[in-house]
Amino acid sequence: MIGHDDQDGASPPEDGRPFAEQVLERRGFAITAALFVMLGGLVVPFVGWVAGMVMLWRSRAWTTKQKVWATGGPILASAAVLLVLALLTANWKSTDAGVGGSPVIPVVSDLGSTAVVLLLIGYAAAGAWLLWLALRTVGRCA
Repeated sequence: MIGHDDQDGASPPEDGRPFAEQVLERRGFAITAALFVMLGGLVVPFVGWVAGMVMLWRSRAWTTKQKVWATGGPILASAAVLLVLALLTANWKSTDAGVGGSPVIPVVSDLGSTAVVLLLIGYAAAGAWLLWLALRTVGRCA
C-alpha cells in the first residue's frame, strides 16, 4: 500500500522546513557521512575525504565535540607517531632495511608515506567510531 507508512507515522511530519534541512537529520545521511569519512580517502583520494568532512560537519547526528575529535584526532595521533619515529631515527644509521637494520622502524625519507598510511588508518577508525555513534543513537530512539 502506498499510503500505509504515512498512516503508521513512520515518515516524519512535514514541518515547513526545506527538504535539504530535513535530510541533515536523517539516519541515512549520518551513515553515509560516516562511511565517507571512513573510506572516502581510499576510494577517491583527498576529494572523498573532503566530502566526508563536509557531510560530517553538516550532519546533526553528532555533537560539535565529536566532530572535532573525528576531524582532528587522526591528525594529532599521526603527528604524535611521526614525532616519535623522527626522534627515534634522528641519530641512527639508516640502511636499506630501515633504521639500524630494523625493517620495522622506517627511515626518515619514508616518514611521508608513513604519514599517509597513518592518516588513512586514523580516518578509517574515526569513521567507524562515527558510524557506531550514529547507529547507537538511532538504536536508543527506537
